[in-house]
Amino acid sequence: MVIGSAAVDVVSQANAISDADGSHSRQSTSPGTVGLHLGGVGRNIAEAAYRVSTSRFQAQPSATVLVSSVGDDALGRLLLEEMQKIGVRTDGVMTAHQRSSAVCNMVLDSSGNLIGGVADMDIVKSIQPETV
Repeated sequence: MVIGSAAVDVVSQANAISDADGSHSRQSTSPGTVGLHLGGVGRNIAEAAYRVSTSRFQAQPSATVLVSSVGDDALGRLLLEEMQKIGVRTDGVMTAHQRSSAVCNMVLDSSGNLIGGVADMDIVKSIQPETV
């Protein structure tokens, strides 16, 4: 059993841009790439535990369960569907109505270094000891 967050990571990385004349401002958009990835520390650990236990120890696929919360939204449905495809049990994941799923938005420079980000993880507060 793993207790923790399940989140969607939004990772944005700017392309390398020559700014020799100083015309590119930090207060503008930059060409680059944006990706969506499954994340959250609890979800990542549950996936790793599932993969190790089923490949190395021939454990039953039902051996790893994640206890977490997702919102009743598109990102929550994405998290549940993708975890089920991987094989991680989701019967411990509660859907919190009228709450947003956890999202971590990270902005990287062209070298892959973190410039900044915003983590909206308030939904993890809905995981209460009595629900575990």
